[in-house]
Amino acid sequence: MRSIHLAWLAAVLAAATCSDRAPVAYGNANAVIVIAMDSVWETVGDRFHAALEPRIFAVRDERTFDVTHVSPAEPEWRTLRQWKQVIVIGKADDAWVSPALDRDALPNGTAPALAEKGDIWARGQLVTAVVLPPDAGPEAVIDVIPELHRRLDSRFRQYTLERMFASGPNTALRDSLRARAGFGLLVPQVYDVTWGERAIRFLNDQAVSPQIIRSIVVTWRPGADSSLDAEKLFAWRDSVVAEHYTEPQVTNRDRIESRTLDAYPAGSFEVVGIWSSPPGQFPAAGPFIGRVIVCPEQDRTYFIDAWLYAPAKGKYEYMLQFETILDTFECAGSPASAE
Repeated sequence: MRSIHLAWLAAVLAAATCSDRAPVAYGNANAVIVIAMDSVWETVGDRFHAALEPRIFAVRDERTFDVTHVSPAEPEWRTLRQWKQVIVIGKADDAWVSPALDRDALPNGTAPALAEKGDIWARGQLVTAVVLPPDAGPEAVIDVIPELHRRLDSRFRQYTLERMFASGPNTALRDSLRARAGFGLLVPQVYDVTWGERAIRFLNDQAVSPQIIRSIVVTWRPGADSSLDAEKLFAWRDSVVAEHYTEPQVTNRDRIESRTLDAYPAGSFEVVGIWSSPPGQFPAAGPFIGRVIVCPEQDRTYFIDAWLYAPAKGKYEYMLQFETILDTFECAGSPASAE
């Protein structure tokens, strides 16, 4: 069993022994407990880790989900089943599977069935059951692993969206940006905005421990330039850092990921990379997303720089937030008043 931080386990045990009421589910939204016999896990465990824990590009590669297996033959399973995300694997009459089933969830034929049920062992949890037909071996589970990942990722993206916009979307600001700056962008209400002549910054630096900073700058140049490449994007980013940030940064050019942005005109693209503090400064680092968006109808080229500082935190949720916000960008109206 891959170990979970002992502080979490101690908290669960304390709650379980101090009250007869079902506890609130524990664990992060992207932590997944898989309850399956060791004989099953020996066959499918590597496939689970490969499919359910894809890496994202951050300061260092991070798993999007954290999968922990426990056998129902181990006493710990009665504790770990109280996590928010639980997957149980087995036959319909297995003690760790049957609580998650209704009659219509039983396998029909030779393929495994998938069933979902909430609040079985804890409040606020969702249990997904992989129900094997009576004569099926553990290898049958492999066929449903892609669907399991799709469901997990879809739920996590919805969870991220709801958390991000808990304060509400700032539609009034988006409308003002359209009218005054020539572009639209939808950010949560908690973001502060600083207006500049040719750059607008959106900042969420709420004081939490440790502090998390989410910063987005939108800047632009006249001319629809479809010839920019990654190195020119980096040079543009360096000028944005120098002119608009109080936080000194160095843009790492050694390791990047890039892609074209097919939803925008030709020449629009994205680079994901890493920033760090300069030598001699307080050591800090984080991922950034840089986007160049060409708007021929405005005769303008935009650069969007989104960077994250979240020490000792998983980055997947915050990078999804950036992705969601940046995807709302639109060339809007006449930019003449903003030039």
